Amino acid sequence: MNMFMPNDVYSLESQRIRVLWSNMQIVFWIDIDDDKALPKLAPKSELEHLMAKGSLKAIDDPHISLALNSPPPGSLAEQVQAKAWNAIKEIVIREPEIYYRKTRGPLFNKVLEASGATKQTLYRWLRRYWQFGLCRNALRGRFENCGGAGKTKGAGDKKRGAPRTRSPGTGINVDEQIRLIFRVAIEKCLLHEGKYEFDYAYNQVLIAYGVPKPCKPEDILEVPTERQFRYFYEKEYSPIEVTRKREGEINYLKDFRPVLGTSTAEVAGPGSRYQIDATIADVYLVSERDREEIVGRPTVYFVVDVFSRAIVGLYVGLENPSWVSAMEALINAACDKVAYCKSFGIDITDDLWPTVGLSEALIGDRGEMLGRHVEVMSKAFNINIENTPPYRADWKGIVERFFRTSQTKMKPFVEGYVTKNPIGKKRHGKDYRQDGIHTLKEFIQMIIRIVLFYNNEHIVSTYDPDQDVPPTLPHHPLTLWNWGIEYRTGRLRRPAEDLVRVNLFPHSKATITEHGLRLFGCYFSCKAAIEFGWFEGNYKGSKIVIVAYDFYSINKIYIRSNDSFSEYIEAELTERSREYRDLTIWEVWNRNDVKAETAAVSKLTKRAGSVNLVTELEAIAKQSRDNQPAVKKKTKLERVRGIKDNKKAERQYERTKKAINGEAAKTALHDNVIPIREEESRRVSFKLPTRLKDLLKEDSQDE
Repeated sequence: MNMFMPNDVYSLESQRIRVLWSNMQIVFWIDIDDDKALPKLAPKSELEHLMAKGSLKAIDDPHISLALNSPPPGSLAEQVQAKAWNAIKEIVIREPEIYYRKTRGPLFNKVLEASGATKQTLYRWLRRYWQFGLCRNALRGRFENCGGAGKTKGAGDKKRGAPRTRSPGTGINVDEQIRLIFRVAIEKCLLHEGKYEFDYAYNQVLIAYGVPKPCKPEDILEVPTERQFRYFYEKEYSPIEVTRKREGEINYLKDFRPVLGTSTAEVAGPGSRYQIDATIADVYLVSERDREEIVGRPTVYFVVDVFSRAIVGLYVGLENPSWVSAMEALINAACDKVAYCKSFGIDITDDLWPTVGLSEALIGDRGEMLGRHVEVMSKAFNINIENTPPYRADWKGIVERFFRTSQTKMKPFVEGYVTKNPIGKKRHGKDYRQDGIHTLKEFIQMIIRIVLFYNNEHIVSTYDPDQDVPPTLPHHPLTLWNWGIEYRTGRLRRPAEDLVRVNLFPHSKATITEHGLRLFGCYFSCKAAIEFGWFEGNYKGSKIVIVAYDFYSINKIYIRSNDSFSEYIEAELTERSREYRDLTIWEVWNRNDVKAETAAVSKLTKRAGSVNLVTELEAIAKQSRDNQPAVKKKTKLERVRGIKDNKKAERQYERTKKAINGEAAKTALHDNVIPIREEESRRVSFKLPTRLKDLLKEDSQDE
């Protein structure tokens, strides 16, 4: 593992310092707690000596939360960030010139002329960028801690805003009822593929508000103004959402979203941009449980670093190409490869596969790189997501080229390799599916060996080096990677592996109930949720919470209780949902479908039984009515007075009837039984009496 990488944070006595840039000889760093700090230079050997002595220690980044959270779209904080970034983005990449005092001056002059900012402001922007994480989010405005952020001001009797100077009237405040009218008009008129004009939508607002028809000028003095309507429209609806609705999903993806990222065409070093893509391997595998069973062709994902052409992550499995398998490949790119290879029985050292971390930009197919899951990853780790349009595989040419390389290396050593000959189309044609002999684990071992060879020994003959790359440098992927780490600025993000997993997991909404957090029909709980009082009967907070879940296990979910991507709370499956323990999400969904179908059938059975019960009860009730005497001999008073005596008599009648029936049953049984020992059957019993009379004594209060 390389030390003194950009963004690494260390403690040096009473100081906390961040590494800004390093090569084999020197390291530039800055004190992250000094309001007037500037980059300082230190020999790398000196820092290594301090680390060996224990004076210099690596610590967690104290500003990781700030770096992982982007400002809300359209907010003032985002505007402050954009202004600062637009001013300094051209000079922060001029490394190491920007860190030297002599060469920093000319760079400053260009920015001062272009942006119009003062020298003090420029220093403040750069200092924030350097101290808080070398990313755009370090420049955001911190307005979330000021005032009532996000709270809509209540509308009182007095008109808010500046008074009118030319138009007659005073105007009205926008209350909740007017906002509802605005929203309906926007969704019916502006967020529509009919592409109605804004003027038409505003006319619908006036009509819904109750402007009389025909309308006179004086009728629209005290109504919501066009300016108020436009303000609400631009505040509540983002341009992307408007474009998606007005153009339609297909046209939006085709014409307006070819590439979402804004990364430059050239990469600065390792980790600047990764490419990810999938293919279906040209080989049929067999089951690990029964080698006579053919399980089909596996899916293979590769993640490639554009600068070095090194394979930094992979996924091999039987899942179809989707975000699930792409997520596994990205997690693999950020995890320790020694442990990964060890899990498949392959022992390596760190230097054979040192690529650990996430990139600054990621380019892939729009099928995998769309959706909320990708947005979470992008915001959590400040990764620019770039999508390729359909039928443009050349946009991911590096990873596409490695697919061909890996298939060629593998072909002589695998059975069941897919050929171009159609199965069964030629006489005596060979069915290559029958030749498969490799299990998924064995195939993964082959892929790992091919990746290790490619990264360490393969020569990238088509590599086009920059001018500063030595001509004597071999174009092996890992050689280029290591050279880039030493001599170029690395853009790698190296968050904790568990944090990567949670942020790459799919996210969904769970419901807070008295039995726990409900997700997919399962209930979860944790100590923090109990302390929050979520499951109390008088809980009045929000009933929805965002959670992340692992497709391969329902035993645990991860609560995202706030907007921070650097925090999560683990929640375990409760005993109420023990039937789902150790299942995958797919198995949970399947079981829920089966239970729903069973419940539907049971509901029909219950309804039929309910109808039959009503019929039978009505028949008994009719029989009771028919058996009533036509003429009653006793008065109502006499019937009421005799309830106690009647109950005793009826009880004695029931006892006598049961005794007679019991004796008859015993007699019938005794007639059919021949005793083996006559004498013993006639022996006198000396057992104590059971005091049946005491047990059955009558209540004097019986009525």
